[in-house]
Amino acid sequence: MKKKVLFGYIIAAIVMMLAFEYSFWTNGFRYLEHQSEHSYLVQTELLRDLFLEGEVAGRNTEEENTFEEFTDTYAEEYDIRITVIDEAGNVLGESRGAGDLMNNHLDREEVQKALKGESNSVIRRSDTFDVDYCYCAVPVADGDFRGVIRTAIPLQELRNMNHEFVRSTVFAVLILAALILFLGLYFRKYVLAMKKVESMRREFVSNVTHELKTPLTSIRGFVETLKAGAIEDPKIANKFLDIIEIESDRLSNLISDTLLLSEIESKKETRREPCDVNEVITEVVDLLQPKVKEHVRLIFHPDASVRPYSCNRDRLKQLLINLVDNGLKATEFGAVTVSCRSTASQLVLEVSDTGIGMEEGQLDRIFERFYRVDKGRSKAQGGTGLGLSIVKHIVELYNGTIEVTSKPGVGTEFTVKLPY
Repeated sequence: MKKKVLFGYIIAAIVMMLAFEYSFWTNGFRYLEHQSEHSYLVQTELLRDLFLEGEVAGRNTEEENTFEEFTDTYAEEYDIRITVIDEAGNVLGESRGAGDLMNNHLDREEVQKALKGESNSVIRRSDTFDVDYCYCAVPVADGDFRGVIRTAIPLQELRNMNHEFVRSTVFAVLILAALILFLGLYFRKYVLAMKKVESMRREFVSNVTHELKTPLTSIRGFVETLKAGAIEDPKIANKFLDIIEIESDRLSNLISDTLLLSEIESKKETRREPCDVNEVITEVVDLLQPKVKEHVRLIFHPDASVRPYSCNRDRLKQLLINLVDNGLKATEFGAVTVSCRSTASQLVLEVSDTGIGMEEGQLDRIFERFYRVDKGRSKAQGGTGLGLSIVKHIVELYNGTIEVTSKPGVGTEFTVKLPY
């Protein structure tokens, strides 16, 4: 319904614009025509004055051909057609050699009015030249001569202006339609993006609320049990306190990861410095060494050829911690291997494990917030479900890419490429 209303408004706006332009131009064109007629009539009256001043009618016209001489001289000077007509309608002089085509002009409206003593002008299409003309006719009386001087001025320039206006209007409408279409598509894309963001926000709030409730419910339940008397039994009390500690840590990690993700998503990264990549990875390995299980090895062999990478050291460290910790949680036997190398334009980080692996259909979702491949296993190990989402946002922060390959029962490998 909203689309139909919007479309109706757009059509109405275009129609109103066209109506306004048509009305404006029609009135303007009529004004120009009227002004042109008036100007051409004044010009014809000036020609009559020149005609009378030169006493053209009183000369011996058979010897000097004075009418033709007059029309040709001033027609060439002013670039117009001039015709001298007697009171019988005969053409005595016609510029540009058209006199033979026009033997009698009594049937012309403007000539009839001029013979009655009225200076006037009319606009019509010439059948002879197939051009629109403004015909101006003024009466002439000089001695025994009674007749009319008529001028014909082509209106092709005015007609061209009219045609140009139509073309310009059509062109403007096409541009307006294209602009409206572009804005409509952009607006639709913007609305869809906003709906997607709003949907993600709601989902995120819902997930965070659910994730926060779980440890809080556990903590509250065990606290109430202890207060009800379980605290009197040291063995049970210690067990419950251990669970409360675990849930508190889980709650703290969830809040920390949520705040970190929010900070990274804002993409306000200003602090950058050259970082020794080998040194950062070594720190991560040492930090996570206590989490290495009995039958698992955490392997890293430094590469001296790796060039320093300009970044926020804490961001790079957080990226590696999440990837390595994720590998350690998924691996019961085998190894988690970290490697790094430099190419001409990229820093390449690889973290692989020999863990449980993932189905191909799961790979497209592992970077979503709170998505867990094995929900029971992840929660038991204290995972927040935000680790890989944080990794992805850090990679995007530095305009990099991350790829993952995995096979169930074989293991998983993450490859991060960050441009220098």
